[in-house]
Amino acid sequence: MSRLRSISALLVDIPPGQAAQLERALEEAGWKVRAFSAGGAEGLTAALQRRGWEVVLYGGEGRDAVPSRKALALVRLADPHLPFIAVSPQFRRGDLAALVRALPAGVPTVSDPARLPAVLTREVEQSRMRRRVGGAHRLLDAQQAITDHLAAGLEPDVLCARVLAALGEALGWSVGAAWRPRRDGATLECASVWHAPGARKAVAAFAAETTNLDFAPGQGLPGRVWAFRRTAWVADVGRESNMPRADHALRAGLVTAVAFPLAAAEECLGVIELYSGAIREPNAEVAAMFASVGGQLAQYLSRRRLRSRARSLDGATTLVVGLDAEGRVELANATACARLGADEQQLLGRDWFAAALPESHRASARTAFARLLAGEHGDILALEQPLAGGDGRPFPVTWRWSLARDGDGRPAGALGWGEPVTQPSSGDGNALVAELAAALAAREGS
Repeated sequence: MSRLRSISALLVDIPPGQAAQLERALEEAGWKVRAFSAGGAEGLTAALQRRGWEVVLYGGEGRDAVPSRKALALVRLADPHLPFIAVSPQFRRGDLAALVRALPAGVPTVSDPARLPAVLTREVEQSRMRRRVGGAHRLLDAQQAITDHLAAGLEPDVLCARVLAALGEALGWSVGAAWRPRRDGATLECASVWHAPGARKAVAAFAAETTNLDFAPGQGLPGRVWAFRRTAWVADVGRESNMPRADHALRAGLVTAVAFPLAAAEECLGVIELYSGAIREPNAEVAAMFASVGGQLAQYLSRRRLRSRARSLDGATTLVVGLDAEGRVELANATACARLGADEQQLLGRDWFAAALPESHRASARTAFARLLAGEHGDILALEQPLAGGDGRPFPVTWRWSLARDGDGRPAGALGWGEPVTQPSSGDGNALVAELAAALAAREGS
C-alpha cells in the first residue's frame, strides 16, 4: 500500500459536484486532500494572499469565472512555481471549448477525474524540482551577502538587521526578528526586526509588535531555541501550542515559522526567527544554511564581546592578545597595539610570532606555543618573552598564556596576558585570562 500523500489544493471556479469527483479520485489514489474553493478574480486573489497552496485546480465554470490567462497570471504572480492544472470535462486539448477558453500553452489539462492523480503527481514533482534548483541559487546569494556583511565589521544590531534582510529577501520569508539575551541573561529581547518590502498592513503590524516582546528560556519559539540551542521548524503555526503569537501570526497570513540559534559551543548568543505566508516543510539544504549562518554570527558576536572585554584594559599596562590554533592574531588590546606600533586591524590575522617577536626568539616561542596546545604545560604557560617594539628595540614581557578549548575539548588557541617586567602584576590576571580564554574557546568551538 502506497504512503498517504497530503495536498493543499485551491479549487478555482469548479462546481461543487465536480469538485467532489476530483477529491474522490485523489483520495482513492492515496491522496489526503485539503481543498478550498474560490470563485472569480476577487476570490482567487484573496485566496492566493493566504498562501500555503500546493496546487491550483482551475475549472473556468460559472458566469463570473476568471479567464484562464488571468487566473494563470495571478497564480504566477503569487508563486511562480505553484502547479496550475485545468480540470473540466470541457477541457480537451484542441477542441472548441478549450480554444474558446483560451487556455495558455503549456497548461496541463484533465477532462477525466481518474487521470488527475497521475497529472498531479507529475506536476508536484516538477514544481519541487524547480524550487530546488532555484532555491540553490538563492541560498548561495544569501550566504554571500551575509559573508560580506560579516567582513564589513558592522555593529551587532546593524549586522543582525542586514542578515534578516538577506535571508528574508533571498529565500522569500515575510517577517524576521533577531533576538539577543538581555544584560541580566534572564530573557531575550528583540534586537532587530524586518518585514518584506510592500508587505500588507497586517504583516507590518505583526513585525512592529515583535519589537516590544521578550521571551524567557523555553517560552515561545525564540525561547525554546535559546534554551535548547536547536533549530525549530513549525510548518503550521496554527497547530503549535507553545507560540503566544500564533493567533496574531495567522491573522497576518503567516503560517510557517522557523528559528535557529546563534550558538558558540555551549552558549547561545541569540536567535534568528523567520515567518512565511506559505506552508514550508523542513528543508535539509535550508536548515544546513541556517546552521552555518548561526555559527558565523555566533563567532562574530563572541569575537566582538571578547574584544570589548579586552579593551576594558586599554590604558593599563597590561597587554591582552588572543591567538587561534595556528598562532594568528584574533584580538589585541590598545596596550599591545601601542607596544608593537600597529593598530589592531594591521595585526588581525597575522602570524603573531612573525609580527610581534624578535627573530631570535620566534623559534623557541613557536615551540612553547605548540607544547601548550599539545597539553604539555597544562592549561597555563608562564614565561618571559620579549616583543619587538615599534621603535625597533625589543622589550621583555612576562606572559601568562591560557589554553582555549572548543566545545569538544580540543585546543582552539590561547589567550595571553602580558605585563612589562618592570611593572608589578595587577593581581587580577588569572580571573580575566580565564574569562577571556573561555570566550575565545566558545568562539573557536562554534
